[in-house]
Amino acid sequence: MGATSDVLGLTWEEFREGDGREWPGFRTMWRPGEHVGLCAGTGAGKTTFAGGILDLRRYVIVADPKGGDETLAGMKLRRLPKWPGPKGMVTLLDKDQRENRPSRYIVGPIVTVGEDLPKLKRAIAESLAGVFDMGGWTYYLDEAQVAADRRLMNLSGAVDRLLVAARSKGVSLVLSFQQPKWVTAAALTQPSWFAVSTTRDLDTVNRLSELMGRPKPEIRGALRGLERYCWLVVGRDPRAPLIVTKPDEIKAKRTTSA
Repeated sequence: MGATSDVLGLTWEEFREGDGREWPGFRTMWRPGEHVGLCAGTGAGKTTFAGGILDLRRYVIVADPKGGDETLAGMKLRRLPKWPGPKGMVTLLDKDQRENRPSRYIVGPIVTVGEDLPKLKRAIAESLAGVFDMGGWTYYLDEAQVAADRRLMNLSGAVDRLLVAARSKGVSLVLSFQQPKWVTAAALTQPSWFAVSTTRDLDTVNRLSELMGRPKPEIRGALRGLERYCWLVVGRDPRAPLIVTKPDEIKAKRTTSA
């Protein structure tokens, strides 16, 4: 997987559950209230990585700012075209508990025409506020730059509120983006974990090194020779090992607005 002697190379199962030796597993290490940043270009597998760690949590909301992303649909989560509000969420959670299943949902309608975009923005905005009020959830925002862009959704304030103020509520935010310069400062400074795929962008490498308090040569060396679809995972705690792993594939699924 492109790991060096200074990097711990793990299978996806070992990364998630532990290798029985040096790494106790991301399930154990990723605590409620800790955020995760995923940085990679288009097609690198950001959603695949996210899906593999969201599966570790029982209460999950996935925002779909594209309004019908096929890879998100491959997670096979139940879709909420609009946010059901406090009473509606209580009803859903009660049903999930009775049926002994995790509460994991995709939020947002499948957009087919331009008129659907305000509905999509409203659903995501209301879900951000709802998760903040409820606490205890893990929230995945795919392609965070779309939600943050003032010309598109202009939701950077709501996202930053979760990043900064929701830790005490046990809310974990997972953000994916293509370049550090496309997201807010809070999206870069608040995560406790970063995962980055193959990149030659020096800004990405340098920013990751600075944010996580790691020497730039260490990060550059770990990324050098990283195979396609493999990820370097870096924790803010300098005692945590650098890890290289490759997520299991999520098969895209065609979305419909049935």
